[in-house]
Amino acid sequence: MTTTRMRRHVTLTDQARERYPGLPFDVDGAAESVEVSLRVTTTGARAVVDLGCEGPHGLRGWSGGARTGFVITRADATPGYLPGLETGRWRVLLGLHVLPEDGADIEVVVRSPATRLPDHGRAEDPVSRGIRGSDRGLPAPAGLTWYAGDPHNHSLHSDGELSLWELANEGVRSGLDYLGCTDHNTVSHHAHLAAVGARQGITLVPGQEITTHRGHANAWGDIGVIDFRRPAQTWVDEVDARGGVMSVNHPVSGDCSWTQPLERAPRGAELFHGSWYRNLTDTSIWAWFLNWTRDVAVLGGGDFHNRSTPLRPGMPTTWVAAEACEPDALIEGIRAGRTTITGSARMVGEGEARPVLMDAPTLIRQGEDLLALDAAGTVLVDLGGRRLVIGQRRQLVRAPRESGPFCLVRADRSVVALCA
Repeated sequence: MTTTRMRRHVTLTDQARERYPGLPFDVDGAAESVEVSLRVTTTGARAVVDLGCEGPHGLRGWSGGARTGFVITRADATPGYLPGLETGRWRVLLGLHVLPEDGADIEVVVRSPATRLPDHGRAEDPVSRGIRGSDRGLPAPAGLTWYAGDPHNHSLHSDGELSLWELANEGVRSGLDYLGCTDHNTVSHHAHLAAVGARQGITLVPGQEITTHRGHANAWGDIGVIDFRRPAQTWVDEVDARGGVMSVNHPVSGDCSWTQPLERAPRGAELFHGSWYRNLTDTSIWAWFLNWTRDVAVLGGGDFHNRSTPLRPGMPTTWVAAEACEPDALIEGIRAGRTTITGSARMVGEGEARPVLMDAPTLIRQGEDLLALDAAGTVLVDLGGRRLVIGQRRQLVRAPRESGPFCLVRADRSVVALCA
């Protein structure tokens, strides 16, 4: 066995100079596997040091603060990392996210061969499906169907607690047609999605959440990893060039708010995030959007990670009008702006909330009009604050696109639906 041990003391000065330093190690042609472990110690306040890996030809994986080690073999890898061993110089990447005033001591150990195998989590059996959102039959243009899903979710491939099989089952239990799998700064899950989705009975859309301390963005499509260390404008341009679709995530969200400078905005904006359920009357997202481009695909994302809260995938639900419930068609639907969002939910059993799909108040764009469905008693509000009470179960309302996005709110001002 070959063991390489690297130690470094990192300070706030190091963080200011280089947020993602790398510690080099070599992989020779005979290596069958590599194992990396990270240990961080401080004398007082806690440090948060993220972990990742770069090979001779670019990023090979990222687990952020979710892991303290990983294994890469010729044919397999720890979730979050890509399999395969290239001969040459590698680097263990560190993300200096939070450091105390007196810094932190870091020890990285690289072993070859590895002493353990990658663990992909529980391959849970498929669960039976109750409903499927698309069976609601929302009115759509000829050749298109409205599919219900949640484009923003996480698994063991980043900081989620569920395997891909378990995550897919959560989507089925919510009645969703599709789930976007958007693990942080990695595409290691992409190779597994088609098989897992077919087995569990739900479409899994490949994505990645490009994640930095200055904001997060989803990029959908099997387009390879987007390097989060580069300027955000390169994310937008590279995603477009590779045929994907990008969206700014939870633009107003504590220390994850969007503060990245851009010359050209991405196609989408996540205007309804799962964190909204703490306060569905919060208007801070509209304050942000007033200074953003209007020509966007309006998206919602549950940002599901685990079962520690009642919220399950589909809270909120992003409906996409697409030619088929297939990844490429759904991504094209998002690119075209054929989206609408519903946020109604119900408690199922004890401590578990699922989306209401079949009769949730919903807005459907039809040219310069909006069709409000199952929305009697709600109030339609545009970006300028103009309000109209919806009095019918099915009501067509003049709603020019330039006045949007539009939302449906209840009497208590809580938001239940969004549409461009």
